[in-house]
Amino acid sequence: MNTYQREIMPPPDTVVTNGICNMGSFNGPIPCINPLDAENPLGLRTSRLFKYLRLKEWIALQVANEEWFICLAVYNPKSLGVAIVMAYNKEKDKMYHYEKKVPFWKLKVPSGLMDSHCFYHSRNFSMDIHPRLTRGVIDAEIQIKNFQDLPDLSASFTGFHTTEPMVIVQPFGKNRPLYSHKALMPMGGYMTMDGTTSVFNQGQSTMILDDHKGYYPYEMQYDWATAMGYDQEGRLAGFNLTCNQIQNPARFNENCLWLDGRMHPLPPVSIQRPDGVHKTWIIKDNHDMVDLKFTPLKDVAVLLNFGVAATRYHGPTGRFKGTIRAACAPPVSFDGFIGMGEEKYIRM
Repeated sequence: MNTYQREIMPPPDTVVTNGICNMGSFNGPIPCINPLDAENPLGLRTSRLFKYLRLKEWIALQVANEEWFICLAVYNPKSLGVAIVMAYNKEKDKMYHYEKKVPFWKLKVPSGLMDSHCFYHSRNFSMDIHPRLTRGVIDAEIQIKNFQDLPDLSASFTGFHTTEPMVIVQPFGKNRPLYSHKALMPMGGYMTMDGTTSVFNQGQSTMILDDHKGYYPYEMQYDWATAMGYDQEGRLAGFNLTCNQIQNPARFNENCLWLDGRMHPLPPVSIQRPDGVHKTWIIKDNHDMVDLKFTPLKDVAVLLNFGVAATRYHGPTGRFKGTIRAACAPPVSFDGFIGMGEEKYIRM
């Protein structure tokens, strides 16, 4: 058995120091998130404003209990900004999709997680995400009323960042960074939809945080899958699996297994869809550590083509089957776990 290992280091103080990116995989928050300080990340000398306009950034949360799997995000690619809530009811097998597309300057993705505010506000759709890692919490509030033909929704969630994250600064090219902070954690809160409240009890509910900033190529593409919950032994368990455009993925990737508060690095994976995006996905590696199948249940799709700009996106919620094992550890079963995947291609 060819066991994979990857160096995981203590976090640096900054993403960029004296113009040079601190590339690597880390096991804690980076206090100063400053990719705009990178020297020539796009291969030529440019203004700080141009770097800002090429930096794609978002904060997303996945939240789940026995009844719901929810993904909410404030997404700023510096073209058309998006605030989105995808709420999948497991019992009804129904997806509720709330989405606002707005000029990118009307929403805010902050730099850093220590004490910041990510938000979008409008008359009938408001989302606030407050990362407060100085206190070890992530707070989120949602208020949506009279939105299209969807039921009114309000929610308040608190995640407890007491577990080990996967934090990366990794190269798309020379000094061209992708930064991400992903963490699985216990959480609590509530969501009220159309007058009916679902409680997210601590010890039964989970949250994944994704803070994300990257100088993606003009043609941006990646495959992604994640799920979380409590396994048959009552352990908090989840994973993040990405196949993207990072150089040297054996050394640099963001794949990991979370188990009982610890983060375990995983090797590069492939995500295959032999029968198309709406049929079963096959997720494997070359070290016999990841062996999963993902069956989509409800898809959220964005398909646009404007010539120089285009989007082909599928973000289905679905059910996983199979196992993941950490180095020198027994496999963890993810049979029946609900999570989501993405197939993304963006040209802009």
